[in-house]
Amino acid sequence: MKVFHFFKNINWLKVFQLERLGEPLIYLLSVVVFVGANLVFSLVPLKFDFSYGKAYSLSSSTKKIIKNLDDVLNIKFFVSSDLPTRLLPLKTEVLDFLNEYKKESRGKIVIKVLDPKKDNESLKQAQESGLSPLQFSQLEQNKYQLTTVYFGLVLSYGTKKELIPQATDLESLEYNLTSLIYKMTKKELEKVAVLGKKEEFDQQNDDLLSFKKVLRQQFILDFIDVSSSSAIKEIDKSYKIVIVFDDNKKEYDEQEITALKNYLKQGGKVVFLVDGVWVLDNLQTTEAKHNLFSLISDFGIELKKDLVLSTSAELVNFGNQLFQFIVPYPFWVKTNIFSKNQTFFSNINALLYPWVSSIELKNQKAIKSEALVYSTKKSWIQKDNFVLDPQNIPNPQASDLKERIVTAYVKTKNNGEMVLIPSSRFVLEKYLSRMADNLEFVLNIVNNLAAKGALSGIRQRAVIFYPLPSLEENQKDLFRFLNIFLLPSFFAIFGFFRLWQRGKD
Repeated sequence: MKVFHFFKNINWLKVFQLERLGEPLIYLLSVVVFVGANLVFSLVPLKFDFSYGKAYSLSSSTKKIIKNLDDVLNIKFFVSSDLPTRLLPLKTEVLDFLNEYKKESRGKIVIKVLDPKKDNESLKQAQESGLSPLQFSQLEQNKYQLTTVYFGLVLSYGTKKELIPQATDLESLEYNLTSLIYKMTKKELEKVAVLGKKEEFDQQNDDLLSFKKVLRQQFILDFIDVSSSSAIKEIDKSYKIVIVFDDNKKEYDEQEITALKNYLKQGGKVVFLVDGVWVLDNLQTTEAKHNLFSLISDFGIELKKDLVLSTSAELVNFGNQLFQFIVPYPFWVKTNIFSKNQTFFSNINALLYPWVSSIELKNQKAIKSEALVYSTKKSWIQKDNFVLDPQNIPNPQASDLKERIVTAYVKTKNNGEMVLIPSSRFVLEKYLSRMADNLEFVLNIVNNLAAKGALSGIRQRAVIFYPLPSLEENQKDLFRFLNIFLLPSFFAIFGFFRLWQRGKD
């Protein structure tokens, strides 16, 4: 309080010797200082990002790729002047976002904003680049009107061109843009193979639609067949990584298992997404017959024939078209308990495992093994007698509750590397959740094993709100009473202090 009174009583006119200038000149000087300060700060913009994980700043992977540009990268933002009202704020955000790239590139990235609706030359460039206008419906004078606008990006680097036809998804824009830059600057893209699934070209029935989309932004993705019915007997060494899927039907034959074993022994990288127990659509279980248990065991990981349950569970709708029945389903395990291996978990907040089996690491001198992901401490398992009906799941004993390994990594003496995710549905389209980062996690794994982490950790530009961790009942009561009494207590203490100050005066 004394400090406040001290500054309040200072005669600033005397301090800066402004008394002789007169009142009009003092006002004029204040305006000049105000305008000058604004000009200075507009020329040298300052930006502070206090969001969790720096959600509104370019990631280190993006900065590294930008700094390694050998030529000028031109980015043209085709945007119409007659945008719907709801897109106007987004236009400003996209421009600010592109200016971050320009600033980081130190002159290697040139940004141009073009309006195809007003400029025929810009319209011609948009059409030649293959950029199509977007259709939007909006309410104008009590009528719904359909308007077409441009809101896309065209990138050119040397003789290469790429485009983002719709730049309205700001959350994913950094990954989409940086992956295109990476693709354009690479002389040769790494090759990734998928084994155990045939490629589906009907998008409505494609359960790997999002998975394929994100991988093909950075890699050449092939679906291969090395079964006994195929003429190909071995996995080509040109594939940097092989992703093996289990679909509750596929039984790998001896030739496929031998091909995988040889590929790993020659230093290959494999990601397994396979089950310990097959769960059918009618919530019945059957023995997993993919024949990969022995192969996985040979490389230091034992895939258990059980299912993990957890109190940290995803909400699942077991209803039908007539009614909804939404409950936390213990067999859909949610977790954020990761190892300290930051290369795999950059920008990963939580993961969802639908019907996951547990893992045990085996001690082998020739193999380096590491548990990557654990379930929460309030997890248990079912084995042999499975009860999957959400209304009849038996409660666990307290002694059964503990962490379970649900993802593991091994590296052999021949530099072969393997990651096991014991849930075949982990990245399938209908099991992807906005609250979990499954797709990003697998992309990080592939990126680090195949491309040395070139695009790892590129975050979505959104602030994520985190729930409180799982708490004991007595801890919950503590937080509840603190929330009830803390704020009123603070105001009571402040009021008492003010009354005491007045009494002294």
